[in-house]
Amino acid sequence: MNYRKYYERKNNKQIPKDWDVHHIDFNHDNNEIKNLIAIPKVLHVFIHKDIGYCDRNEIEKMLKTLKDNKGYKDLK
Repeated sequence: MNYRKYYERKNNKQIPKDWDVHHIDFNHDNNEIKNLIAIPKVLHVFIHKDIGYCDRNEIEKMLKTLKDNKGYKDLK
């Protein structure tokens, strides 16, 4: 099963179309739900291009910052 669909099924919610599912440990073979997080594409690119590995808590802090400063309506 596609990990995006798997994430949606396990979390019982649809991922916005301008979002990606990020593998926290960068291992695309590790599709455990604790290793997946839905994030806006802009953040996904930033993590892969500029930051590298960061844990779930760091990613959630970045999501909160985006929500607070950019007004992303899909962030909850």
